[in-house]
Amino acid sequence: MEKSRTTLDQWITLQAVVDYGGFAQAADALHRTQSSISYTINKLEQTLGIEILSLEKRRAVLTHEGKLLLELSREITEKAISLEKEAKKLIFNNKLKINMLIDPLYVSDLFLDKISQFIKENKHYDINIHKISLSQSDVLSQKDHDLVITHHNIKSLQPIDLECIKTVLVTHPESVLQHINNNDLCKELQKHTYISLSRNSIDIDHHNQVIHVGSIETAISLVKHGLGYSRLPFAAIQEELNKNSIKQLNTHNKDKEYRFYLYLNKNSFPIEDIEKLLLAINSSPCDLIND
Repeated sequence: MEKSRTTLDQWITLQAVVDYGGFAQAADALHRTQSSISYTINKLEQTLGIEILSLEKRRAVLTHEGKLLLELSREITEKAISLEKEAKKLIFNNKLKINMLIDPLYVSDLFLDKISQFIKENKHYDINIHKISLSQSDVLSQKDHDLVITHHNIKSLQPIDLECIKTVLVTHPESVLQHINNNDLCKELQKHTYISLSRNSIDIDHHNQVIHVGSIETAISLVKHGLGYSRLPFAAIQEELNKNSIKQLNTHNKDKEYRFYLYLNKNSFPIEDIEKLLLAINSSPCDLIND
């Protein structure tokens, strides 16, 4: 049996260079170095004995032969991905799984409605949903999860805009922070324990003590016991605010709106199911909190 002298990785790298518009952009998208991308393309050309990319005004463009090979390579990589998906179906006895990681700050009836609709229409999927705060590097390193929702905007991963979530500062109703003049509050906050749902350094710098928690429920419980203050999604704490078990700080310019983004591992489940999952997801304008 004749063996292939080229690899899927080489063809996928070539596709990335073309699709993302250059070696540097492909390196970002594939989380590799630019020199690694260049070496892979050179090795592919040497193996085939054909020039695939040529430099024109310092820009790599496909040769005539390169265009033909690129289109053929897409068919091959698509078939390889389909083969892996079929293998997954066999492993799970035709029962597929979707693993989701969702930032605890993301509380959305819109998204829950969409996920619920998807689950009802796709009984061949089991769904695992985990609430966890991720740093930007965590998002980049995620390989075992099919869907990640976070406020980190990483353009190289082609994020899908979701919506904005309003967050507010809250304390125990009898906290001394409730009686601090607004002009002095910012400085005074740094002296008190901060209960954080986020791993974003913007939110936790300059505090004497920070407690990282993984759920809104835990943060609420700690605040209700008189421990410090926290920034929580307004929609998730309205009932507690109405009961006066926790109280919003009377601040100016302290409320924040986070835009959240959806990242998909497109090799995890069929394209047609991804399209179903994304159907009807809308974005809404807000003041962005950038990384």
